[in-house]
Amino acid sequence: MIHLSPRRWALAFFFALLLAAGLAFYLLRTPSSDQLLSFLPPSNRTTLYADLSLLRRAGVLQKLAGQAGAEEPDYLKFVSATAFDYRKDLDRLVLQFTPTQTHVIAAGRFQFDRLRAYALASGGRCSSDLCSLQGSAPDRQISWQPLARNILGLSSGPDPLAATTLTRQSSRALFPIPQAALWLYLPASELHPREGLPPGASAFLSALEGASWALLSVEAGSDGKSYSLKLDAPAASREQAGQIVARLSDATQMLKRLLSREGHHPDPADLSGILAAGNFWAESTTVRGQWPIPPAFLDRLGR
Repeated sequence: MIHLSPRRWALAFFFALLLAAGLAFYLLRTPSSDQLLSFLPPSNRTTLYADLSLLRRAGVLQKLAGQAGAEEPDYLKFVSATAFDYRKDLDRLVLQFTPTQTHVIAAGRFQFDRLRAYALASGGRCSSDLCSLQGSAPDRQISWQPLARNILGLSSGPDPLAATTLTRQSSRALFPIPQAALWLYLPASELHPREGLPPGASAFLSALEGASWALLSVEAGSDGKSYSLKLDAPAASREQAGQIVARLSDATQMLKRLLSREGHHPDPADLSGILAAGNFWAESTTVRGQWPIPPAFLDRLGR
């Protein structure tokens, strides 16, 4: 079972919500998540996909990242040495969390020779196309290798050769890949509450216990101006799907009651307004859900 840190869980769970405005520039095409996923080892693990090029064009990435030049000195040194800055050079990204490693498949504009030189100058090692570098902790070895002209495979964990596992795979994904620019896949092993999570996230995971997996994706409305977070979660039976729907609905009502007890109302400009507006139903054995994302929430991004 994966034990994600509270910070990582908060990032993964709310990532789709915080970056929703990027779909304002969603083109009528499918982001090429299939190609990036094909490099990951076959694994039923938490997986996150984001099309950062759309977020960049929408101005959302700049809001979330903050002002350029405000990063830590180590990152600024990395940018200077490698000529790679995620703000302008990273286009698409897939992350997969395993029990010991985090795998990253990134598409963008890379100068692999400068990345290699950076590794060697920083005390790392390179053999053929594979480079590895000691991270911030003894059990954090960062390794990477080019997978295609504009695709980089990177791993972080105790194995300094983990990036060698990132090669073309013949197996297919264990879940239907959504036609969305931003999505998060959670396997059944992650659908339970745990200490340290935000209350809303913990209640959500508790309500989903019993589902085979859960898929969250951000979608644009037909008017091109409204957005929503969508949930798909298959269950073993119609009865179980109905139970999950009931628990999700109860958790939403409980949130409303808690806010009311404290003298508050769901604020459309923050997370409470989104979570309190959730709507859930079952289609045969599959649980569906939708959280509207108000324009006020998007307007507050980056403030």
